[in-house]
This record gives sequence, C-alpha cells and structure tokens, in this order.
Amino acid sequence: MAFNDIDDQTRATIEADLAEAAGRGINGSPADIVGSFEAELRDYLALPLDVRRAYPRGETARIYGTALGESLVREGFAWRLLVDDFGADLVVARDPEGPDEKYLAPLVVVDQRFEDEEPGKLTAFLGQFL
Repeated sequence: MAFNDIDDQTRATIEADLAEAAGRGINGSPADIVGSFEAELRDYLALPLDVRRAYPRGETARIYGTALGESLVREGFAWRLLVDDFGADLVVARDPEGPDEKYLAPLVVVDQRFEDEEPGKLTAFLGQFL
C-alpha cells in the first residue's frame, strides 16, 4: 500500500466537482456536508422505486464525496491516491504511513450510504472517523 500525490488532471476533476457542489449549496464543515447528504438521502429514499432507478446516485455520491474530502483537507488532510493490490482510490489522508495515519476514501464512503438505505449512517461514520 502506497500513498501518492495526485496529478494535475485529478486536481482539475476535484475542482470541477467542487464547483458543482458549490452551485448546489454543498459546502461548509464536514458535519455541514454530511447533514446535507443525509437530507438528500432521505429525499432519495422517499422516491418510488422506479424513480430511484433513474436517480443520479453516482454523480451525487461523487459531488458529496468530493465536497466532504475537501472539507477534511481544510482540517489538515491532503488529497492522495492510495495504491494497493486491489487498485487505486482517491483518498484524503493525514500523516500517511506515519504513527498517526488516518485516511478515508470519501467518494466510496458516501456512495456506500446509498446501499445502506437508512439515513444517519454517514453521520455516525464521520463521528467515529474524526
């Protein structure tokens, strides 16, 4: 497992997603962003099943995940690319490979909350992570 710096293309993608998040009013502290996502998830779960199939889950998870990651960057984390035997993931990390190593793949974590089909789990996760 190795943490690598992100390249310019990845940074440009992050910036584009952050612009989209800002346009949707998704910003602030990690708790603010998670709270916004929990409200969005409640709205998603209230949709009829046939409408849910057309919902842009991937895009929504990417936008919220990027906003969450950037809010953690403002609190001392850094965007990194984590490469291991299973592939590569965009993560935010603090003290990578050090004694206080902590990292999170925010896009994956947010996307997984759609699978839970229950609001509140991202809030609980963030509380445990921080």
